[in-house]
Amino acid sequence: MKIRLAGGVVASGRAAWAARPAGPARLPDGAGARPGEPVALGPDGAGDADVRHAVTELTRLVADGGAVAAGAGVDLGAGFRSARLDGARGDQRDAVLAALRAVGPDGAERLGERSAFLVALFGPAVTKPVGAAAGRAAAEGRWAALHLAAAASDVLGPEQLEHVLALDAGDAAVIAGGPPSALARHLRQVLEPVPRRRRLDLVVDLWGRALEHHEADARRQRRLATQSGRDRVDSLRPRRRHDDDQDVLWRVRMSLGGREPSLADAARWVPDAPYLSVLLDRLLEDALGVTALLRTAVAVADHGLHDGLARSADLLAAAAPLVTDQAAGYARRRVPGLTGLPSRPAPYVRDLHRRISGGVPRDAKLAGYVRTRLACARDLALLIVADAAEAMRLAVALRAETPGRWAAADLRNWCAVAGYGRSPADWAGIPEWTNALQPDTAPLYERLATEPDAAAAETVGDLLWYVDLVDALALVHGHERAAPTPGTGEPWFEHDPEPPPAEPLAPRLDSVTLAASGAAQLVALGGVPPRHARTWPDLTGALLSGTAIAESLTGEFAVPAPLLERDGAAVPGAGVRVKIARTARDLSEWADHMGNCIASPTYLDDARKGRTGLVGLYDLRGALVANAELCPLRPGSRGWRVGEIAARFNDEPDAELERRFRAWVATVPGPAPDVPAEVADEPPPVRPARRRGAPRLVEEVGPALGPLARDAWPGPGALAVFAAVAATPADTALVRLRRLGAAQLAGAVRRALDTGAADLAALWTATGRRPLAEALDALDPALRERFDRLPLLLDDPPLPKTLRRLVKLPDVADAHALDLAGRRIRRAVGRLAVEDDPVLARAVARHAAEPLLCALTVAVTCAAPEAELAVVSAPRAAAVPGYPATTLADEDGAWRRALPAARELGADTGRFWDEIEAHGLRVPASWLGAGGWPALWARAHGRRR
Repeated sequence: MKIRLAGGVVASGRAAWAARPAGPARLPDGAGARPGEPVALGPDGAGDADVRHAVTELTRLVADGGAVAAGAGVDLGAGFRSARLDGARGDQRDAVLAALRAVGPDGAERLGERSAFLVALFGPAVTKPVGAAAGRAAAEGRWAALHLAAAASDVLGPEQLEHVLALDAGDAAVIAGGPPSALARHLRQVLEPVPRRRRLDLVVDLWGRALEHHEADARRQRRLATQSGRDRVDSLRPRRRHDDDQDVLWRVRMSLGGREPSLADAARWVPDAPYLSVLLDRLLEDALGVTALLRTAVAVADHGLHDGLARSADLLAAAAPLVTDQAAGYARRRVPGLTGLPSRPAPYVRDLHRRISGGVPRDAKLAGYVRTRLACARDLALLIVADAAEAMRLAVALRAETPGRWAAADLRNWCAVAGYGRSPADWAGIPEWTNALQPDTAPLYERLATEPDAAAAETVGDLLWYVDLVDALALVHGHERAAPTPGTGEPWFEHDPEPPPAEPLAPRLDSVTLAASGAAQLVALGGVPPRHARTWPDLTGALLSGTAIAESLTGEFAVPAPLLERDGAAVPGAGVRVKIARTARDLSEWADHMGNCIASPTYLDDARKGRTGLVGLYDLRGALVANAELCPLRPGSRGWRVGEIAARFNDEPDAELERRFRAWVATVPGPAPDVPAEVADEPPPVRPARRRGAPRLVEEVGPALGPLARDAWPGPGALAVFAAVAATPADTALVRLRRLGAAQLAGAVRRALDTGAADLAALWTATGRRPLAEALDALDPALRERFDRLPLLLDDPPLPKTLRRLVKLPDVADAHALDLAGRRIRRAVGRLAVEDDPVLARAVARHAAEPLLCALTVAVTCAAPEAELAVVSAPRAAAVPGYPATTLADEDGAWRRALPAARELGADTGRFWDEIEAHGLRVPASWLGAGGWPALWARAHGRRR
């Protein structure tokens, strides 16, 4: 009996048994087996007891190391060894490494002779020192180093492998997944053109950068863990406002001789110099106090509780006496109906100082005590930053002597302990505030030219304490310091800046596997690895500069209609939905996440020509779990087959998912056959025409598109809405909005709605104005047809090179920025809706017009968030209650018209009808008042526009 095994091996005179629910099942000649299935290979006449024991050991091996481990030929006892049937992925090094991890170094003898499995891991050139280094790595649990060494053995020599095997990543997942053979393939593509002596430097540099990435992420998570997981800003804000209100009311009473003020009395009261003096002093005290709390939280996160407190003791001692006992007690007192947290940082600063300086036992109770007092530091800091802006505006508006006296005070005692997070020699202040506070004083960096002692030269009006506060916030969020946002208004610095958008196809440093696969993809696109690169960024930078990345990511795919119709469909029983790739951008995003080469030229070319369909499979949480290539059967009308399917890092997908997906693909019909056109008589040969020059997009389209964009520019009302969201003047609003990340933009929209700076109806109308889209619609059809890339102007960046030149033209640039801001703000509104934000809920109840309400409802229905949702219409029902009555089935009705707007809100409308069938039309319960959905719908219909 012959059994064909993985790797082309044929076993003769042996029998194979597989694990089945009913017990071991013998597989004669592999019949009834799945490709690559793990089996126990043993004597043909083995007894039942031996077979059961071997299959039990096989099951245990597969449970510990995965199906791939069975391919290593692990001893199962009684003459049995593990194996895999023909059809398995990967090579022998994958199996040996997985099996070694499963049985552990102490069970390595079960893999056979040591020399044999070392050759399988590192190739025939393996040496005894490499074997010894591998043994130490396995004994110490440094499996990531073993994984990388096994993969890099194709491009590194034995002595270089010893250096790789000595690497240590601790608990960091620098190897994110995938078999060594896949990583080896990518390393070969990237490093084979590089001289051998430089390859080790590049591999070690890549390891170090991936480790730095994980350490930075772990540091950020540790620091954020010192803060409350709940956002307490909304509960602390009214608490602080209550104290401010009480102070103002006391001052109004004193101005009236002690009697209770009327509403008119309060309205006539004007803030005076004593009030401003107290306000500014309290601001400075709060800023320094919360800076001490934030830095203490960072020290505790980085160095542990006891060491962190010891490092922060002097800072807390300097901050504690800034506030009197009476003021600290007033901030701590309980106010009925408001949060029990203190309104100022002083009580917690004093608590910590008293606790660590009083010689109390440092036990578990201390940890809880400290954690409680550090947990709201970030929330207090955010409120104090906002209060600083209000106080500065008031100080500038009053133009009294008080701000000048306050600004002239020094901070020597504080600086002697706290030091400087930024160099005072480079600090020019915040001109809009500093120049008003001390108009006749030179910036700090100029004064230091004559007074080298920064503590003696610095004053409160330099506002270096303010940026120290924002920098301390940035430290808690894992950044070295806050990022300046010049020209964009308050708060002038961003404490949690989002990373700049990555260049398309730029390899990520999340892990060695992702970085190597990204670099290999660039090589596949035509990049040439530089021979003299010394670091991994040097290597990838050269690859990116040598390839036409933007051009490779443009254009749409010729997706056959039967596949396009099933975009967003659910695969029965598999728990996944299908997304069909329509553009090269889809493949770029998939490759970036999956660590594969699906965006390589082979896949791109076939997809552009409609030869194949490329698919992403998303689980119920919206995570991409597998990619697949669908190829047409022959003839094409017969349907489709799965040409290739793989999980992340080209791992094998879940067997049940793959089975159900293949069954689903078998039901997809093929494209309708083309009807051959009648062939006309061949015309006589003609003299070839003179070749025309290449079209010049900027030169030909720019002069026509610019005036059209200028004519479509909206009025000041729309720009005022954008300025309200950005919290800047209108002329800088679009720049500010473009710099905000997605989370920050959602916060800006929320703030504008919460403060009344913009209402939801005006926001929706303003973001619907698209001057660039209107200009393109009005452009000469001949130009649009000639330059078929122009519609890409309405996509999100990055743009192809020629279009980037076009949007630099002044009128086109402004229109493009407004279009982009409108789309991004709408996505931010959709994000708030899905998160069931209470501010948006109030705005929807008060200001939503019919088109907006329909779009928001569709977006929430598609997202199916975890929030409490109210059912508007029953599952599978088309009729929507309310007056006037509407139906989801009306092709020209409000609900069908809302689908494009819902997509702008970020909705995956491909899921809409599935959600309607499963759950019905739903909205957050927080949107509905006493009258429920009918009342909300009636109000929205009355505002339709």
